[in-house]
Amino acid sequence: MFCHLHASCDNRSTGIDQPEPLSTQRGQKVVNALLDLVVLEGIYPSVSSGIGIPVERRLKSTLKGEFTTRSLRETSGGRPEDQRLLIHIINSLCPISLSREGLASSIQERMSVDLIAAVGELAFSPAWDVEIGRQFALSFREIIDSKSALELFPQLTSLLHPSCPDWFRSPVSSSLSVLPLRPDGVRQMINFIAGSASDESGKPSATPSQSSGPTVSLEALARASKLLTSVPSAMTPDTYISGLAPQLLDLLDDSVLDNKRIASYIIGTGFLSKRKLGSPGTTGWKCFAQPIFDAIDPPLAECPVSETALKLALDRLSTLVRFHSNPALTKRLVGPNLLPLWGLRCYALEHCRTHWADQIHAILSTYVKISAAETQFFLLSDRLLWLGTAAWKFAPGTSGGIEIRKHDAEENNQIDSVLETVDGRVIQYLSLLREAVLTDDQLCKIFAHTSKAWLLGRPSQQGFEALGDDTKDPLESLVYAKLTYQLLDTYKDRITSSFEGIIQLVDPILSAFVTEHQQAGSKDRRSELSRTGLGEIVRHDNEAEDSIHDAQGTVSSALALLSTVLGSLDVIAANTDISLLDRVQDSLDYITKTNFSDSQLSMTASNTLLLLQSHREMPKVFQSAENKTKDVDILANDRNSHRKALGFLSDELAPVRAQGLSTLTNLVSKASPILNVPSTGILLASLLQDDDEYIYLSAIKTLGLLASNHPKTIVMMLVEKYTDTHEESTLDVRIKIGEALNKTIEHLGQLLAETVAQTVGESMIAIASRRGERPKTLQKRERAEQKAAKARKEAEDVCDGKILGGDNSDEEDIDEEGMMNAHVAKIVDGWADTGREEDIRIRASALSILSTAIETNIAGVGATITSTAVDCALAVLKLEKGQERAILRRAAVLVIMSVVRAIDAAGERGQRLGFGFAGENLEEVVTVLRYVEVTDGDEVVVGHVRAVVESLEAWRQKSLLGLARERKGEAMDMGFEFRGLGVGEARK
Repeated sequence: MFCHLHASCDNRSTGIDQPEPLSTQRGQKVVNALLDLVVLEGIYPSVSSGIGIPVERRLKSTLKGEFTTRSLRETSGGRPEDQRLLIHIINSLCPISLSREGLASSIQERMSVDLIAAVGELAFSPAWDVEIGRQFALSFREIIDSKSALELFPQLTSLLHPSCPDWFRSPVSSSLSVLPLRPDGVRQMINFIAGSASDESGKPSATPSQSSGPTVSLEALARASKLLTSVPSAMTPDTYISGLAPQLLDLLDDSVLDNKRIASYIIGTGFLSKRKLGSPGTTGWKCFAQPIFDAIDPPLAECPVSETALKLALDRLSTLVRFHSNPALTKRLVGPNLLPLWGLRCYALEHCRTHWADQIHAILSTYVKISAAETQFFLLSDRLLWLGTAAWKFAPGTSGGIEIRKHDAEENNQIDSVLETVDGRVIQYLSLLREAVLTDDQLCKIFAHTSKAWLLGRPSQQGFEALGDDTKDPLESLVYAKLTYQLLDTYKDRITSSFEGIIQLVDPILSAFVTEHQQAGSKDRRSELSRTGLGEIVRHDNEAEDSIHDAQGTVSSALALLSTVLGSLDVIAANTDISLLDRVQDSLDYITKTNFSDSQLSMTASNTLLLLQSHREMPKVFQSAENKTKDVDILANDRNSHRKALGFLSDELAPVRAQGLSTLTNLVSKASPILNVPSTGILLASLLQDDDEYIYLSAIKTLGLLASNHPKTIVMMLVEKYTDTHEESTLDVRIKIGEALNKTIEHLGQLLAETVAQTVGESMIAIASRRGERPKTLQKRERAEQKAAKARKEAEDVCDGKILGGDNSDEEDIDEEGMMNAHVAKIVDGWADTGREEDIRIRASALSILSTAIETNIAGVGATITSTAVDCALAVLKLEKGQERAILRRAAVLVIMSVVRAIDAAGERGQRLGFGFAGENLEEVVTVLRYVEVTDGDEVVVGHVRAVVESLEAWRQKSLLGLARERKGEAMDMGFEFRGLGVGEARK
């Protein structure tokens, strides 16, 4: 009949007169009824059990009476008549569906998923002949190929459920896994997951578009990343990732921030953060990271790099650093490119490319904050004037930006042009140094490095190749001298705390100068001394090299440095090496009393000697006080780390906040005494509201570590925030706090006992039962409903009582997606619409926490709380009806499961609890569970109940076996009874 109706539609297109058109409302009802009849009486009775859409999620049928009832029976398939019927249905309807003409749209809307299930049954079921399987496997592939990815994502996903047989699950999963490789498949998959997540959370899902991008939650992002990084079994990782990469990079380059965030998360978390997919040399690295590296620091074969390619690489690097919160990824991407990025930023500033400079500064700033190490600044100070490699250089771009070109053979930079950049680069170096939160020790090491390189030189002269051999030494010395004095001027108070390190630097220079002067015996000989000769005495393993600096100039510089430090120093530490001070003082005394060609040298030495003597003659009480302060201040590093962590946690960039949290976690893990436990707990609880998943999940872990050392303080604080008596927190925040509390309880283990366990148990039972009231929340909900009603009335007045979606719309004209959305919306509304009671979701969360507590340490929770928990769970199963309360019933069943597991585990360990399930009370629990198994319409609840009943039976048998082994007169742990539990003491 349906085929005849389809043919009539085709005939009508040729102009032949036909009866009433099927496009009318009445005609569409006839078509829908015929298709429902085919599905309910033809397809589902003929396919194997578990094939197709679960009963509760199927589209509402337009048929009445026995058709609906008969469609719900369980069948196994495999009968010859089933095979013939399915083949007839598929051969009749598939050509119509694929034709996209006539009534094909009705099939697509009404039974598209059911048709895929029927074809899959014939194609893959082991019950059918191999030849039939081959024939319909081609049909299955033809149907899949004819549909868009946007259609297939919800359709194939609906076919994958727990009762789906493996032989059907495998081809459907394989088809689903390759959908992202289709054109724009990644974007369509993300849009689908975003919409699904919105439906599950109850939040309205905005329609995603190219201009605005999808609004994706953290949970949806994690799901998308997991799906996209699951390589199909039929493909190699290289082929799969190479196919995905262009789409992900297009999202990364999109102008919409949400798309950038999505792509950054998937690339960073899904690929580059995994060893197998994203380590150097793998396909993931080659697709996502290597192009950035080759554009910023190109090998010779890649030169030149155009302005467009260089800007694209910087944009991608900036996006990955900004939107991905894992500090390790930032270190891996920026660390190897630190020097090229430094040179590029300085070049951009020197050539007025402000936008380029700002973008690179943001990248470098983030990097030095999360990876503050003195070695990075050693590198930059040694390459301060870096302009490129021997093969390439930065140059003005064709569109007003910057590009990379090969060096011209005849090109030679002039010293005058380079000297103009020294001051600017020193300023930029100090600016970047201020961005990094360094300890005093790190800062002193940087100062020691620059001052030592200034006074003694350094083994390699790399970084100054472009200046020519004739200009290396004086320019390098100038750079180090400026850096040294600028560091001393900017960080005077912090650098002088390492006075002994400066003395250790100056002492060899002065000693070598005095020794060689004494050996020379003449002014001529003295004038031939070189800095290289002094350097050989200090560094015996370095080869001597010519230097244009006079020895007296080097010593003069060392004296100037020592004099400046002594002038800034309040007191010399009492534990400073006395022999070192004596040697320096003897050297200064010799230089003061000797005549040199440079008369200023003796004067400088004399002034320095006076400063040193005045400090050494200072009363010992001051030295002792300073030494005592230093001894007391043994936690200075912890305080610096704590200060740095607090500063980072307030940063707007997620990677910086993540690094701050990592630093705080290190302090918590070693139980640093500088931490104020209540304040730290409150700070970590506030981080649970962070939008970045990496941060709030890490905060949960850190809370667990903190609670292991301070269980009472942290658990009480979390319970108070979770209970939210004053109704100050949103539902999402409370659920996150509940997740943190759940993980914290798991960390506690046997520490969950006494007051802590009692508080957790009583609070969770109060929330999970109907005792929790939210009057303020009810008032807000009522005000919102009144406002919506008022707006609707105003709209009706304007439209004369007719508005879109009102009572005038035909209920049966609603499509499948609309009906599903309405069903989900009804459930979500039911979660919140509880009057003065707690939201269903928070009650389910409380039951989950209660389950964790019982299973973690049932002995610590005790008999009273455990018995009340079982009573609460049974009451929920008896009284909380309706689809919207299914999540509550699921959690209630798991409470009973946790009790069974905990009691069984205690028995395995030989631990006597003094209570357990007993006699009539055990029968009552089993009776309630059996009733729920038969009457509950939620598949998950029924599955949980069956598992619990089986566990109870197994536990009862083990208990009876254990009883048989007991000595005569000895009883099991079953005595005085609470409701639901038997509790008592073992008789001796």
